[in-house]
Amino acid sequence: MANPGLRHPALAAVAARAATAGSPSVLFDISHDGPETGMPAVELLPPTARDRTATETLAFHVAGVGFQVHTWTPVTPSKQQDGVTTNRIAVRRHDAGGHTRGLFAGNVVINPDFLYDAEHSVEILVTLDHEPWRPTYADSLMITLAYQGMTAAAAADHGAPVLFLQSPVAPFRDPGRQFRVDGSGEAPRVANGMALRMLVGLEQDDHGKRISLMCALAELATENGFGLQVADRRFGRVRGEWWSVLPQDRERYEARRAELFGWAPDVRPTAVQLLTFVGPARLGSSAAIAADLLSRNVGMLAVSESTMQEIAFINMVVPLAPARIGRGRLSSATLSIADGLGQTASECGLTRRQAVRSKSRVTDSAATDYRVLRTGPMRPPIKEALAAVEHPLWLSWGVPMSEALRRLDVAELVVEQLLAATDRVAGARIDYYRARLLPHGYVAGRAKIAVSLVDGVPEAKIPGLLSELCPWAQRESVARLLDEDLPLSAVRLRLAWRERWLGHTGVVA
Repeated sequence: MANPGLRHPALAAVAARAATAGSPSVLFDISHDGPETGMPAVELLPPTARDRTATETLAFHVAGVGFQVHTWTPVTPSKQQDGVTTNRIAVRRHDAGGHTRGLFAGNVVINPDFLYDAEHSVEILVTLDHEPWRPTYADSLMITLAYQGMTAAAAADHGAPVLFLQSPVAPFRDPGRQFRVDGSGEAPRVANGMALRMLVGLEQDDHGKRISLMCALAELATENGFGLQVADRRFGRVRGEWWSVLPQDRERYEARRAELFGWAPDVRPTAVQLLTFVGPARLGSSAAIAADLLSRNVGMLAVSESTMQEIAFINMVVPLAPARIGRGRLSSATLSIADGLGQTASECGLTRRQAVRSKSRVTDSAATDYRVLRTGPMRPPIKEALAAVEHPLWLSWGVPMSEALRRLDVAELVVEQLLAATDRVAGARIDYYRARLLPHGYVAGRAKIAVSLVDGVPEAKIPGLLSELCPWAQRESVARLLDEDLPLSAVRLRLAWRERWLGHTGVVA
């Protein structure tokens, strides 16, 4: 787990400077894309280093906008790249051939004290609404409220690292009592609801932190009408199985939203800013950023937060304030944490900053040396994205790295195969993707694919259709990989419309 000294925000900057000398550096690329720039395919090759294969790759898409993050370690130690620098991070906007695209390259001197064991983690699902993702400005502020409450709960009581946080995600409803054992009664979920999924790292013997975390989250959920579920870690249970703590209370949620943010516009946003906060992984950094955003009344439509090679990447889609829509041209910039949050508040905050608080304290927090990468404004086709009901498919794979994977990624291959089933599938896209290049030369990954079915499929027949579609697409995708001269014994691929099935059945060729 993390060094206890870094758990105190006031010591974070001092510890960062002290650890800089001799600490290893990690290179990264971050791309922001949307309707104005195009949405490139997911791949393992960093855009600014096409001769390299990224050690870790993350992709996140929602409503026509998205992020891709690549990290890798240089072959030989190197100094920080030219660009805007602090003591531990250098980052610059990359010129993509004169095209105004949000593409950034940089490197970070990692925090050597940020250690964790994912085996002793706890995963939480907080649900604001089970219906498909359709946030208004008031809902976006409720999402920020939930994000702030969840990260603050993790940071309290000496702190625990947030290893992963994602929204929107597929919400979960408990099946009927007669189906609780094998999950056979679980209905197909919607691909994206107003729900947040968080993974928090815990020390093996820190039972008190686990209890205090759940108590804080239960209080947050009760007060605001959120649903709360925790990953079921009992013997024989796998990822994707949940233990319900509190059901979502729609009436309480609506009353709380009206009480806190009844003044916010009751419309859906039409323009957004894409933000990435990047810096050395450190306890309390996301909580500090969340608190600052909430204090400035900045809403959130989506967030994807991950730790990759000891670097924290917090990717956000935030709506522009109605008064700011149409005033600016598309641009990209890299800013300090104070300037980045200040500009975000002026463009996306729903009240004047002076009406919220007089001075930001983010520079005296664990995120003090973070950089803010900003691209926008963008106009995602949110209304079109909401038109179809989409169902999530979960994919996991493990294949040897080869020239074939440099041309076409496994998840993109599966999407191509699904789109070929025109008699059943109307659309398919990758919503979330995470892949790692392992030391022995294998690429292992997981992805969530959102699929919309053709019109006219009765609701009662959707489970059967998905149960036929997944093994067919799995089989055809494996066949495509074998055509690339990959040995069958080395290919592991599994596609399922219930996340728990990946763990219960294993990953099979």
